Amino acid sequence: MRRQEIRLLAQARQGDVRARCEVGRRYLLGVDGFARHPASGIEHLRQAALSDPAAAATILAECLPLHELLEAGQHEALARAATNGSPTAQARFGAWLCTRDYASGEGRRWLSLAAAAGHAGALAALNALAVSPPEGAVLAVLRTLDASGDLDGRALARIGTAQAREAGDLQQLTRCLSAALALAGSLTAELADDVVAAVRLAQVARLPLRGLDLEAVRESLEQRAAHGDQDAAFIVGRALCGIAVDGLPAALFAEHQNMRKGTAFLLRAADAGCDEAWLHLYRLHADHRLSVANPPMARFFLEKAALCGQAEAQRKLGALLLRSAATIAESEQAIHWLHAAAAQGDGHAAALQRSLVLPLAGSDAEAAWAASQARAADPWLAARLALSRAFGLTKLEALSVDPVEGLRPWGLVVGRNPFIVQARLSAPRAIPALSAEAMQTAERVSALFQQLRGDGAGAEGDLRNRSLRQRRLFERLGLDEALFFADVSSMTLEALRLGAKWAHRARLPLNEALAA
Repeated sequence: MRRQEIRLLAQARQGDVRARCEVGRRYLLGVDGFARHPASGIEHLRQAALSDPAAAATILAECLPLHELLEAGQHEALARAATNGSPTAQARFGAWLCTRDYASGEGRRWLSLAAAAGHAGALAALNALAVSPPEGAVLAVLRTLDASGDLDGRALARIGTAQAREAGDLQQLTRCLSAALALAGSLTAELADDVVAAVRLAQVARLPLRGLDLEAVRESLEQRAAHGDQDAAFIVGRALCGIAVDGLPAALFAEHQNMRKGTAFLLRAADAGCDEAWLHLYRLHADHRLSVANPPMARFFLEKAALCGQAEAQRKLGALLLRSAATIAESEQAIHWLHAAAAQGDGHAAALQRSLVLPLAGSDAEAAWAASQARAADPWLAARLALSRAFGLTKLEALSVDPVEGLRPWGLVVGRNPFIVQARLSAPRAIPALSAEAMQTAERVSALFQQLRGDGAGAEGDLRNRSLRQRRLFERLGLDEALFFADVSSMTLEALRLGAKWAHRARLPLNEALAA
């Protein structure tokens, strides 16, 4: 550094505004004896702006490359310089506003002001905009000003993409991303990540993805999926398997479909935490027409989806288990899944549960009044009557069920009756709770019998004694047994206990539950 540069720097440090502006300019450009150091230049101009903000802002806007100025957070200086009439600042400010919100027209307005002041690059950009479609507007501006040397088009396109991505503006994101892809020359990992972000945003907004090169979209998705991106793997997996993907045109993967590759990507997505992928894997492996058909794997994927809390998977798993159930344990497991699906509002699961509960006569209000009459004379019997009304029990089931041992999180199990010889009449039966009130009744009765179990056993007596007391109480109070006990044949009860017979009895709701 020569003596005159040293003297200029000393004057700047002593507070000379003109010296500060000149030193700042030289640091920004790296000329006249000063090595380029933008941070030092910005600091000198910041000090100068305290006395002469217009001059400092103009030097900063004209001498520091636009992308560096934006990265340094000097947006206000750029706007000030443009307002003060600097054509270069106006052209740059207009270009930046085009990458932020082209639809507002503010970017075009500042470009027009710069062109009117004689800025050749701004005039060329306006001419390019006149023949460019709206989706290619940002590219037209950046390409033109990049060619004129006014800015780094690729760097500004990346900044615009980041801004639009952060704001969640799909239309602006596709404009800036299209420009970034066109100016980059090759697909980078950063651009691929931005493309996948645009696809995700389109899906969330339920809008079609337009304005991006389809080949670049496909390559970006596959690249990010191969590098472990969960969302990209899920999208690519579905597309390769021919499953429609919201926001993407059907032609995107039409010529690249590969069932085995697609299921591999779906499995990768599922393993990474995308629960919905398990259900797609189930559907693909359960379809005997496909090359990946595999019933055992399909069942595994369905179980994984159910464990992840997907109502459709829980309903289908429950239906399949119930259809093949041959033991009470299998029936319990099936009802567990149906109850979980119905709790999420699944109507088909609720219909299957209803097919397992026997109907009773009369209204709930009549039954409640009758139970209140019985409660004063025999509280133990009244509790059994309430349980029977809630779960549609037969008279034998109501009088023999153990409310404590039979309570389940999803309903009630009537255990095997040791006093009955006939297998059809004594076999256990699992019954779901069709409402929160039914479940509360089961819990309340179970708590009562648990609390006073010792006294209750003696007070109730054996099954024969309970039956005799019930008959006498009903005769004395004039109660109708149809309010509390289901009157069905042993064949009907057997159909509710065995999966194959139940499936025949409930074939319509079963088929609908499996097909939905």
